Amino acid sequence: MPLDVLVGIYTKIYENKNIGENVKIGDFCKIMNDVKIGNNVQIMDYVKLMPGTVVGNNVKLDDYVNTSGYVIIGNNVRIKRCTMIGQACEIENDVWIGSHVTTTRVKYPKVVGNEIRKEEWIRIKTGAVIGSHALILAGVTVGEYAMIGAGAIIAKDCKPYGIYAGERAKLIRHRERIK
Repeated sequence: MPLDVLVGIYTKIYENKNIGENVKIGDFCKIMNDVKIGNNVQIMDYVKLMPGTVVGNNVKLDDYVNTSGYVIIGNNVRIKRCTMIGQACEIENDVWIGSHVTTTRVKYPKVVGNEIRKEEWIRIKTGAVIGSHALILAGVTVGEYAMIGAGAIIAKDCKPYGIYAGERAKLIRHRERIK
């Protein structure tokens, strides 16, 4: 582990040698095996990163953020407090995720009858903004620079630059294209 990693009290890092430079990890955190953390990352208190989580550069994870593992977080991402990122989720660069957001990894129970259901990846594309208390279901892609309103339930793909809101989120308009 590099010398410029600051670790808070009662934080446990399990045999992890994949931590970049200028990383700050708060109090009462758990960083499990097979987690990769980039440079200039700030992890606040009570964060739990499960095996297979990859955190890019210039990322800030607020208090009580949890990943279930096999989560990819790009560069310049901000995830606000009390957010649960379930397995099989890819978050690209420059994404902002509000507090209390949840992603799920399966649409249906893993075993239905004799059929085993596979996990469906969630993809949150570059520049997307996810409002607080949103729920994103398995297999969904949130398009580039899309905006998801607070409390929205995302069950279908969201178009790039679209603005979505509602209990069963619907496209309400498009954003201006970013040059």
